[in-house]
Amino acid sequence: MSRTCRRRSEQHEYDCVLRDFRWVDGALVPFLIDARSTQGRRAIARFHSDACWTLRSTAPRWYRRIVDHRLRTLNTRQLRHWLADPDYDPVFEGRHRHSANWGWW
Repeated sequence: MSRTCRRRSEQHEYDCVLRDFRWVDGALVPFLIDARSTQGRRAIARFHSDACWTLRSTAPRWYRRIVDHRLRTLNTRQLRHWLADPDYDPVFEGRHRHSANWGWW
């Protein structure tokens, strides 16, 4: 099922998407971008595209692949070490699905 089909009738809150910050007299001041302006439409389009991973709750795919590979090789090395030396006590890393997300943030 495509993401468009799942989110067809969803209502979106664009406050965090249309908020920008500027320095005014040495203070960082938030202001809202008009949703109908060119900059606002660009921000909303980026929010709905796959390019905007910073507003999501997951790490980027390239980072998750690296972390998954490190975890797989760690567990494989532990198993091979234990097979070579039965007295060795292996320590496997059981956490897998969200390890990359915790490491990213």
